[in-house]
Amino acid sequence: MSTKIYDNDFKKMWNSAKPYKSIPGPSIWVLIKSFMLNNEKNSVNTSDIFDEFQKKYGGIFKIPGMFGKKDSVVVNDPKDFEIVYRNEGQYPVRRTLETMEYCRKDKFPVTSGLFIEQGEKWWNLRQKINVAMLKPEIVKKYTAAADEISSDFLRKIHTLRDSNQETPANFFHHINMWALEAMAYITMNRRLGLLEENPDKEIVKFVHNVREFMQLFEELELQPSMWKIYKTSKFVKFERVMDEIHETVYKLVNQGVENLKIQSGLQKGHHEKGILEKHYEIDKDVAVIMAIDSLIAGIDTTSSSVFAVLSNLALNPEHQNILRNEILKILPEKDSPLTMEKMANLPYLRACVKEAMRMTPTFFVNTRLVGRDIVLQGYQIPKGTDIFMYHHLLYFDEQYFPNPRTFMPERWLRTSKKDDKTNPFAFLPFGTGTRSCVGRRLSELKIETLVMRIVRNYHMEWRQPLPKMRFSTVNMPQGDIKLRLNDIKF
Repeated sequence: MSTKIYDNDFKKMWNSAKPYKSIPGPSIWVLIKSFMLNNEKNSVNTSDIFDEFQKKYGGIFKIPGMFGKKDSVVVNDPKDFEIVYRNEGQYPVRRTLETMEYCRKDKFPVTSGLFIEQGEKWWNLRQKINVAMLKPEIVKKYTAAADEISSDFLRKIHTLRDSNQETPANFFHHINMWALEAMAYITMNRRLGLLEENPDKEIVKFVHNVREFMQLFEELELQPSMWKIYKTSKFVKFERVMDEIHETVYKLVNQGVENLKIQSGLQKGHHEKGILEKHYEIDKDVAVIMAIDSLIAGIDTTSSSVFAVLSNLALNPEHQNILRNEILKILPEKDSPLTMEKMANLPYLRACVKEAMRMTPTFFVNTRLVGRDIVLQGYQIPKGTDIFMYHHLLYFDEQYFPNPRTFMPERWLRTSKKDDKTNPFAFLPFGTGTRSCVGRRLSELKIETLVMRIVRNYHMEWRQPLPKMRFSTVNMPQGDIKLRLNDIKF
C-alpha cells in the first residue's frame, strides 16, 4: 500500500473519529479523592485505582493533567498497544521521569541517562550502551559471575532457614541483597559483601535509599503531587535520597575502575572488555549514570521476578519437578559448574520464568508518547500524547491466555498448540522495539542462574498464605515470605 493511499485512508479514519477531548475519564477531583482515600487506609495501589477506572470507563480513559503535569491516556487492548508501538517514530519517546531529570540537571553535563534522554541524543547513547548490555555474546560471559553470586546466596540461605526449613519472614530483603550484589559485580566489577554476615553499613543504607526512591518515585510521578509548583516534603526527601545514591555509586565506580586497572596490569594480551570498562570509555559520567540506573532498575525488578518464579513453582510442585529434571541434565552434581554453554538450551526454565512473570507481573504498565497522530478505540490521539499501555488485567483474560489463573509454563513452549489469533503484544514484560528494556538480558541471566541453583538444591513448598502484592513502581510482596526449602538428597 502506497504512503499516499495510507494517508488518505488514515485521514478518513481520523475525520470520522471522536475528538480527543471527548475521551472519558475521572475528573481532577475524583482522581485526587481516589488516591487520598487509599492513602488514609495506607493501601495506595495505583494498579487497583486503574482497575476501578477501567471497569467504570472501559477500554480507554484519560487521566487529567494537574499541578504542571499533562494528560495521560490509558488503553488496555493489545491491538492498541500494537498501534502505539508501530507509530512511535524513529526516536521512541517514553514518558519523561521529571523528578529524576530535575535532580540530575547540571550535575551530569554529558548525559542524564537512558531514562531521561530523548530524541537523537537518546539514540546515540542507546547505540553505544547496546553493545555492552544487549549483545548476547558479551552478556553470556557474565554467566560465571552471576553463578558465583547465586552460589554464595545459597550458602547464606542454608544458614537463614529455621527449624522448619523455612526462610525468615524478611526473605525478600535478602533477595534484594543478592540482586544488588549480582548487579554491582556485573556492572561495576565490584563485590559489595552484601551476602556476608556483617555487610558494610553504607551499602546497606544504599539499599534502603533505593527502596525509598521507588516509593517516593511512585508518589511523585504517578500520583497527584504539587512538587512542580513548590517543593513538597516528599520531594525534598527524594532529592536527598538521589544525592546519596549518586554519591555512593560514584565511589563504587571509582573503586571498580581501580580494580580494572590492577587486573589489566596482570592480564597479558587482548581481553574482552566488560560493561564498566565499555561505559567508562564513553565517559565517566556515562559509567556512573548507567551504574546508578542499572542498580535502581535492577534491584526490586529482579527481586520481584525471582519471588514470582519461586512462589509459583512452590505452589505447583509438578512443574517444579519437571524443571528440576531439566536442570539435572546439565547440573548432575550440586556443585557442577554452570557455564554459558550449559545454559544454551533450557526451554522449560525460560517457560517457567515467563509464566511466573505473567501470573505475578513486575510492572502493570508500559508508556510511550505517540510519534504521530493515531486513532485508538475510535478516538483521535494527537501526536505527542502520553499513552499508558495498561496490561495488568490482560494476563488474566481468557481471551488472551486460556485458563489464565492456572500456572502453565507449557503455554510458552514451541511444541505447545497456540491460538493463532493471540496478539503477541498482549505480553511484553520488557517492552518492545528500540526503547525496550536495555537490561533485559542481564536480568534474565541473573534470574535463571539463581532459580537453577535453588531448584537444583531444594524442593520448595509454600505452606503459609501468600503475601499481598503491591505496585510501588514495581510489584512487590508486602507480607512475610515463609518459603520452605527441603534439601535435595541427590
